[in-house]
Amino acid sequence: MASRRLRLLLLGYLGVFCYHKVTGIAIETDNKNVKAEEFKEAILSCKHKFSKGMSLRIEWKKIQSQEVSFVYYNGEFTVPPTTPICVVPNSAMTGTVVELSCKEAEGSPPSEYQWYKNGVALLEKTGTGSARTANITYTMNKKSGTLIFNTVSKNDTGEYFCVASNGIGLPQKCSMKRMQVDDLNVSGIIAAVVIVALVMALCGLGVLYAQKKGYFTKESSSQKSNSQSTSEKDFKHTKSFVI
Repeated sequence: MASRRLRLLLLGYLGVFCYHKVTGIAIETDNKNVKAEEFKEAILSCKHKFSKGMSLRIEWKKIQSQEVSFVYYNGEFTVPPTTPICVVPNSAMTGTVVELSCKEAEGSPPSEYQWYKNGVALLEKTGTGSARTANITYTMNKKSGTLIFNTVSKNDTGEYFCVASNGIGLPQKCSMKRMQVDDLNVSGIIAAVVIVALVMALCGLGVLYAQKKGYFTKESSSQKSNSQSTSEKDFKHTKSFVI
């Protein structure tokens, strides 16, 4: 199939941004409307004039829908983060270990993650003895995106979401999810244990009652009688056959 010729309309949105310390830079291109075959080479030109001694930095940016989708600078691509995937348990029991996770895989450089509870950013425990972080019962890792409660409490109930950012484009956040923390139902556990114990006790009493009434003895005697009757019949049959 013949190669499709694509008009790279995105190049119409491709901006050349020159960062400098002073004004007086002129920028132009040989072709503002580049055509190229799909999966083939495309050449974009950026000509610039500037005064000697100026500090110059050139970046290529792809802009779609007023958002920067990637930046090419110094031989490397930089890509803004995508919407992260957050894993938040719906419920948890007090005193247990609970882990929340947040991750996105498209950003370059890798994204850092910030967790929020009820719309307020959670503090990161620095270990410096700050009064604000002294009572923190969780561990937030901004590199991996994990939020771990070593002993979760009812005070940790709330709406959680995470924001991913890497300095390129706009930060992205996942949808808000609620985590409900409840006390362990001790009375329910005790009731269940009592019910199981009663059932086992009733079963034991039933077995003792059956033994006392001789149900197991009668069944054993019946099986023995049937066995003897079968043996006598077999003997008689064998004797008549020999004669």
